[in-house]
Amino acid sequence: MEKEDFVWEMWHLTRDLERTRLGLCMDFCKKYGLTQQQLRILLQIRTLGSTTLTQLSQDLDINPGNLSKTCKALEEAAFITRKRHDDDKRVWTIELDKKGTEVTALIVQHIHDIFGSFSSRHSDEEMNDLLTLLREYVQFYRNLP
Repeated sequence: MEKEDFVWEMWHLTRDLERTRLGLCMDFCKKYGLTQQQLRILLQIRTLGSTTLTQLSQDLDINPGNLSKTCKALEEAAFITRKRHDDDKRVWTIELDKKGTEVTALIVQHIHDIFGSFSSRHSDEEMNDLLTLLREYVQFYRNLP
């Protein structure tokens, strides 16, 4: 493959991957009345189990003020619970509520189904090679000036 062809193929594939992932997110957002940011927040809380606004803000690179407003909306919609920390009343502990747990479980299962279907068509070695190259690709972009 020519270098020029490779560059443009990578450009288009990256764009298509982003569109596909965003499309999947938008389907969930519409179904559960969430914004993309709210969906990201719920999935991150699910990953962490319990977190603080500060940690969540750092993990997702979201302004703490905006995050606080978004979390308040998620709390009002019964997706999460926020509790003031016992030792420091300025700190909020955030966890998924029952509704948040149920919705994120459905989303996670759907994601597993999609990637499981794809990975079942390939050997473990092929999947490991793909992940290795994707990690390298992401790290390359993180290191750009």
